[in-house]
Amino acid sequence: MIVIGMTGGIGCGKSSVSRYLAEKYNAALMIADDVANAICEPGGRVYEEVKALLGKEYYNEDGTRNRAKIGDRAFKEPALLEALNRIIHPAVRLEIEDLLKKAAEEGRKVAVIESAILVGAGYRDLCTEYWYVYVEKEERIRRLLASRPITREKIESVMESQLSEEAFKEACEFLLDNTGTREETRLKVDARIAFLCGKDPENREESGE
Repeated sequence: MIVIGMTGGIGCGKSSVSRYLAEKYNAALMIADDVANAICEPGGRVYEEVKALLGKEYYNEDGTRNRAKIGDRAFKEPALLEALNRIIHPAVRLEIEDLLKKAAEEGRKVAVIESAILVGAGYRDLCTEYWYVYVEKEERIRRLLASRPITREKIESVMESQLSEEAFKEACEFLLDNTGTREETRLKVDARIAFLCGKDPENREESGE
């Protein structure tokens, strides 16, 4: 099974690329943020541990987290955020390992692990290769302002907190320029998948070999 680690800065369009892989190639899609949220809700892998750390006053009557209240506290208390990350990040890794195993058992040919913090998150050994999706900064800002209720100042603040383009490019095997049309991007994705399938004997059938 080909496992793609998908990353990129805010507004680059990595989620659109991931969805395309899911739609065309039946890829198993694992969005790290969604996995993290799921394991912190009732029945999740770290629900009880996180609740014990935060206290029940940070939970709604139905047992779900009050994410706004938790976010405010974590922003003000870096030590708390660090403690949460120590619990959540390893558990996300374990959950993704389980999801990859399930995808393989289902006979999936492609899986995608999507994360803005993929580089340095410890998923390298799980992935066939890392993809970096990128768009020029001003175009990213334009797209975000048009699609989200967000200010330019907030966008630039998030961008500054993320890895530099040079760091992303150095860490990733495939660099996907998403500046053009949707069709142009999809052609690049198709070509890369065909290349990867050709390298993987189990997937050659998918590439027509």
